[in-house]
Amino acid sequence: MKKVLFVCGQEFILDRKDGGKKCAYRNYCMLKTVYGEENVYAYIFTNEYKEKDEYVCREQSHRSLLRKILHVFLLRPFCSLSSEQRLISYIYSNHFDLIFFERSMFGPITKKLKSLNIKTQIFCENIEKNYLWRKVKSQNVAFLFPYISTKLNEKMTFKYADSVICLTKRDSLLLKKFYGKTCDAVIPMTFSDSLQEDRIIKTYTENEKKLLFIGSCFYPNYEGIKWFIINVMDKLPEYTLLVVGKNFEKKRNELQTANVQIVGTVDDLSEFYLKNYAMVMPILSGDGMKIKTAEAMMYGKTILASDEALEGYDVEGVKGIYRCNTPEEYITSIQKVYAQNNIGYIEDVRKLFLEKYVDSNAVKIYQKYFGD
Repeated sequence: MKKVLFVCGQEFILDRKDGGKKCAYRNYCMLKTVYGEENVYAYIFTNEYKEKDEYVCREQSHRSLLRKILHVFLLRPFCSLSSEQRLISYIYSNHFDLIFFERSMFGPITKKLKSLNIKTQIFCENIEKNYLWRKVKSQNVAFLFPYISTKLNEKMTFKYADSVICLTKRDSLLLKKFYGKTCDAVIPMTFSDSLQEDRIIKTYTENEKKLLFIGSCFYPNYEGIKWFIINVMDKLPEYTLLVVGKNFEKKRNELQTANVQIVGTVDDLSEFYLKNYAMVMPILSGDGMKIKTAEAMMYGKTILASDEALEGYDVEGVKGIYRCNTPEEYITSIQKVYAQNNIGYIEDVRKLFLEKYVDSNAVKIYQKYFGD
């Protein structure tokens, strides 16, 4: 059995609060299932936690913002040159058969490992170059410098990597377009099934017409829900929208209206998922896949979502999932599902999750392409 090292540029075991970290943890657990827990180790660059054990090594990340900026230009966004050298020493002394890099931002070390004949595998949550370029265009021209560094870093990573895994077919096409590299496998976002069956509400019992948006307050979510409030909620005065997610309370004065309630940070999202609210996901831009889409599927929710929110998910023809990209499409679909009371538990949505987007599916795909 192979001995595998999982390398990540952020804490993902003790802190799994955002989609990227949840995806990293999914991949880590996937490798442990495939190769055996006793054969999978983790090496994490972080400033948050210092705990170590036999299987997890945590290395100090950048000690200051200035150092981080410097090392980004040196194609090392997660660590210094000396930290990278310690990682190489750790890899060499422990005789790993495969190094699995979470994200495509490890160019210099991938090149070095190639010269040592140590196999590397890259998982792309998105094509980083594309992600940074959209930040340059939509947020701040200052992102131009990280963009240039990222482009060079990714090019080196893909040149020397032995295999590449993408999250979506879209990213696989971008990989080929930008870098001429063929993706070896596409493993979509999956989610651990934590739904308690006895808590499922299968019928619509409330007279209130409530819509639900769940997501942390980072730019694509903020951009999307602001658009939705301005272009859709203003035309649906009889409906109420609840916006739930980390730090959205900071936008309460800007976004809250007569029929928009900004809930913000909560301890338990399940209490909202389990209520008879239809989910809206008006994401206008982004990369990779949206983990909240899989999470909503797990709860069997009615979903009204944009192309971006559904990117990577095979949802065509599934009862309870509505593709909406214009205000008119959202308004018509919302009125339709409430008129037909199709907002409780939707069996077809839950079935889709169990068939394609539960964690065991990722294991099956990985074994298909990389199993010995």
